Amino acid sequence: MTSFNFYAITEDRPSTRWKELFDTVWPGYRAWYLRDGDWARPDLATAEGKLCHYMPELVPTWRRLVELADGDETAARMLTLWNPPKFLPGCSQVALRSPEPALLRNYDYGLELFEQVHSSTRYGSRRVIGTSDCLWGLLDGMNEDGLAVSLAFGGRPGDGDGFAAPLVVRFLLEVAGDVPEALRRLEGIPVSMYYNLTLLDTKGNAVTAYVGPGMAPEVTQDPVATNHRGHSPEYPEHARRFRSVERKNILSEAVEDGCDVEEMADAMLGPGVFSNDYDNAFGTLYTAVYRPLRGEVEYRWHSRSWTRSLTSTEEMIIVALDEGTPDPIGVSRPEGSASDADGTGSDPIEAVAGTVAELSATASQAIHDLAHSHDPAAFSALIGLSAEVGEALGTSARILAEHNSWARVAEIADVSRQAAWQRWR
Repeated sequence: MTSFNFYAITEDRPSTRWKELFDTVWPGYRAWYLRDGDWARPDLATAEGKLCHYMPELVPTWRRLVELADGDETAARMLTLWNPPKFLPGCSQVALRSPEPALLRNYDYGLELFEQVHSSTRYGSRRVIGTSDCLWGLLDGMNEDGLAVSLAFGGRPGDGDGFAAPLVVRFLLEVAGDVPEALRRLEGIPVSMYYNLTLLDTKGNAVTAYVGPGMAPEVTQDPVATNHRGHSPEYPEHARRFRSVERKNILSEAVEDGCDVEEMADAMLGPGVFSNDYDNAFGTLYTAVYRPLRGEVEYRWHSRSWTRSLTSTEEMIIVALDEGTPDPIGVSRPEGSASDADGTGSDPIEAVAGTVAELSATASQAIHDLAHSHDPAAFSALIGLSAEVGEALGTSARILAEHNSWARVAEIADVSRQAAWQRWR
């Protein structure tokens, strides 16, 4: 069983506690920031200029951080979080409007990439609490006005000019008191990668904003977000690898069933949503439950919970990760299967996911090679394969419907249930 220390740091303005954190984690962040070469990152003048233009409210804090970092130029560039290297956390998040407003999220990532810090600050006019990332950004958080925000990777690959999402979360909590104000401020902030931001306030306003480079935020009233855009993934293979649709369906059904906060928190830690794939940077490191009316967040694991409020003092806890439970969605272990009591048995869904990805990659490469061949036999082979693929789609659809439902087939194919049934039954 893996365990880690989770630290709560309370420091209104960056000072000795932030400096201690920086000294501890900076070598790792520096290696990450320069992993593609120094030339791949923006120069200091450009990075500072972007921060001053888009987030002037954060500039005094940034300058204080640079001072604490002894004026290190690489640190100064990295701390702007303008055009950073890619990073792709998983995550699931749900905004409940009743019986009380609550924002719940699972943070799914690799433990070695987790800062392990709950931060309580007052960099501007508002106290902000949340889970620290990139030294002053936030994976999720809430301010004293009751606005809560969390991030999840949006499923679309690629990046562009913009800020890292954790700094965007920090910015929104520093400058906005409710969801409408946060959305207004979000419209003017470029984001470097594609993310789902879920926002909630004390009045029960709840939205998910899909953001990314070169685009205006796409705002929906959907209270559930995982790792794809909207209802149908643009990149199905990525969604399958991280069970994004399955997780979203489970949580959406829980919302429709009227689950309260406690029941939803249990669902977040339950089969199909909780992930124990820590080796592949897709393990649930915590479930956070933000309650704006109470001004507190509760971190949950299977073994314990930890509540932090706007007035909590510093402390540290030791967290044990449950690597063996529960089983992922769609996996049933027959008697005599490879799973054993200490969780060291093989995981069928990981094997299947790996096989699907490998077979898909092999097939894609074969089709590519045939398509670019001048041999007439290659064209003939592609015609034959197209017929086989058509038959295979019908077989796959019927098997999926038998083990799940035609509604699930229709969702994946992005057609109506009736159309799916008529085409492949």
